[in-house]
Amino acid sequence: MKILIANNNMKVGGVQKSLCNLLWELERQGEHDVTLLLFAPVGDYMDMLPPGIRCITAKGLFRYFGVSQGETRGADKLKRGALAAICRIFGRSAAVQIMLWSQKTLPEEYDCAMSFLHNGRNKSFFGGVQDFVLHRVKAKRKITFLHDDYVKCGANHKVNNRIMAKFDTIAACSDGCRGVFESVVPELAGKAVTVRNCNNISEIRTLAEENTVVYDENRLNVLCAARFSPRKGIDRAILAAEEMLHNGIPITLHLLGSGTMEEELKAMVSQKGLQEHVIFWGEQANPYRYMKNADLFLLTSYHEAAPMVIDEAYILGVPTLVTRTNSSDEMITARNCGWVCENNQQALNEKLLQVLQNPAQLRDLKQTLRSSEPSNALGMSQFANLINN
Repeated sequence: MKILIANNNMKVGGVQKSLCNLLWELERQGEHDVTLLLFAPVGDYMDMLPPGIRCITAKGLFRYFGVSQGETRGADKLKRGALAAICRIFGRSAAVQIMLWSQKTLPEEYDCAMSFLHNGRNKSFFGGVQDFVLHRVKAKRKITFLHDDYVKCGANHKVNNRIMAKFDTIAACSDGCRGVFESVVPELAGKAVTVRNCNNISEIRTLAEENTVVYDENRLNVLCAARFSPRKGIDRAILAAEEMLHNGIPITLHLLGSGTMEEELKAMVSQKGLQEHVIFWGEQANPYRYMKNADLFLLTSYHEAAPMVIDEAYILGVPTLVTRTNSSDEMITARNCGWVCENNQQALNEKLLQVLQNPAQLRDLKQTLRSSEPSNALGMSQFANLINN
């Protein structure tokens, strides 16, 4: 089967990582002729793409959807800035109409063309992949992926809903994400299916063995790995760690990542005198060497889709505690790989205290998880059903 998969770029992010992992699985199968189309061939994951996948790039103005304003220079900066301004004033569809004039329809025809990225807020200069696939690709079937909570990410808009309706199938990354979408656009429920994210299991385990971080065994080492943005609730993790110390729990909270809240979070730790108990490791190219020996992985987001980091902790046999989001039960409870608490500070504090007060249970679960054999069988089976209609 001849397949085109389109995305904006290959920068570090959950969508791009999921795409990279899917491409590796398709490469291993060797059953399809796969072409990857990128608006801009940039990002750390470019070096991680499988060698057998052909990569092409968009022409014309669509390339500006793949780069930030800070990454452009000269005339490109002016053009991207003008398109972003049009988007803010009139909505993304106005900018897209201009961009379509600059892009010819791709010469090849495909059995299946996929937009791996859905559009976001109507006046945000983000997305455009769906529009490209619909209007500049010839294919027998057209599919779009949905990698977020359709409501909380701001995508639930009449313009986006009309675009979604033009696709033959809508592939959500979890049952929870699909359920949210179907609840607000029930007329499209018949088009929606679930296709789970794939993980590069062997690579994760190999990287975890490279210079693995060894923690103080006299402390309970809890790891968070996320962007330092308001949505991720890292400040809640710090407050929970403070509460554990007040209850006599010898905890060290390890924070991997960076972002807009970094200085604010560091100031919070300093103000509370937690410098010895909250460690900032920065953004790491290999987070798995930090994850492997952690006693617990902690995810404190206000909302999520189907975070790949939960799968990664599962692959490395690390129990997980998460705040409840639309995919938490299917990713945690159904696999018995950790705990889910209600999405507020008090519930987080209480559940974390309950978990850490029973380190023997934590060790037993870790041992059980390390004897399991994760696989991509479900995700690839769902993908096969997707492309075979």
